Amino acid sequence: MISEYDPNNTGQLTFSQFKTLVTTKREEERGTSDADLLDAYVALGGDEDGGGCVDAALLIQTIKEKFEMTIDIEALILEVDEDGSGEIEFDEFKELLAGATADDDEGDD
Repeated sequence: MISEYDPNNTGQLTFSQFKTLVTTKREEERGTSDADLLDAYVALGGDEDGGGCVDAALLIQTIKEKFEMTIDIEALILEVDEDGSGEIEFDEFKELLAGATADDDEGDD
């Protein structure tokens, strides 16, 4: 992977290259890239370009019934649904899934 950023094997990277490398590696380790999130968003009714929205009720049902997760998805949705519409836009969806996979960071308010 480093060879992609240092093809001549000089042993030197710019800060920008290093930052991109670290960010990419973290996404791979988490297993969640924007492309994966977009695929999930579209599967729940969002648009392929990241537009549109996902119905919060459908998302709750999917998390609880299909994936049988025990997280407090309703509380997470309340935190990210900034306009209180009950519709989750792509940026809110990404924030929601980041919160759902974090190890209980609930005391941060």
